[in-house]
Amino acid sequence: MSAPRRLVPRAARLLVLTLAAAIAVSPVVWTVLTSLKTTRDAQSYPPSLLPESPVWSNYTDLFGTRTFADSVATSATVTVLSTLVTIAVAFPSAYALVRLRPRGRFAFVLLIVLAQAVPGIVFLVPLYSVVSSIGLYDTTLILVVAYAAFLTPFATLVLASFVRGVPVEIEEAAMADGCGRVRLLLLVVLPVSRAGVASAMVFTGLFAWNEFLIPMVLSGRNTRPLTVHVSTFIGQQSIEWGPLCAAVVVVLVPAVLVVAFLQRHLVVGLTAGAVK
Repeated sequence: MSAPRRLVPRAARLLVLTLAAAIAVSPVVWTVLTSLKTTRDAQSYPPSLLPESPVWSNYTDLFGTRTFADSVATSATVTVLSTLVTIAVAFPSAYALVRLRPRGRFAFVLLIVLAQAVPGIVFLVPLYSVVSSIGLYDTTLILVVAYAAFLTPFATLVLASFVRGVPVEIEEAAMADGCGRVRLLLLVVLPVSRAGVASAMVFTGLFAWNEFLIPMVLSGRNTRPLTVHVSTFIGQQSIEWGPLCAAVVVVLVPAVLVVAFLQRHLVVGLTAGAVK
């Protein structure tokens, strides 16, 4: 095949990928540009893509309010704690399923898969009743526990696939040197599986940061996370588009930065750890 003919399929693939990227990024671009408009400009017809004059007060007003700062702090705290708790529970569970092979593991994995298939809203009504009765409503603790409970099954399945890829010879050599199960898990399996841990942490962290339904039911004014705070700009009579989009941008930026920073380690981590 000649060089001009080889360029045609490459150009076609590049065009398709460019169009797909433009479609995927266009809502984000629209949100960022709308965050720089006044509510009147955002509701103008016909709509304009670029603001006539950027309005930075949407951001300054957000960070100037105590409630928004508290929501950011709550989201960050709940995300970090729930991610750590989830990994702390899911990683030993994944190792036990793969290496210890306990009885009934097939039924256990089946229950995990079924738990992922059931919508979370099914559990929220009874969970709200229990939380209210024991006095944990509108607390950070219940949000961390609820997030970890919903995320642990998924994280266990993700980590099990990475633990299964750890060479058994490495574990056998460590146990021959007198390494116990706990030390083996922390000092050998965990470093080798750090790519899987990083992947599971990214998914669980993004879920905890972006979750709306659980905190909408279980949190109040004291522990309102950022996603619930964003919904306060939507009223019965009108929508404050400028502040709403500014708050959405604040929600998006940390998630994008985390993914951009950690994606380099997801593929390389497992191979490098196994070779070492």
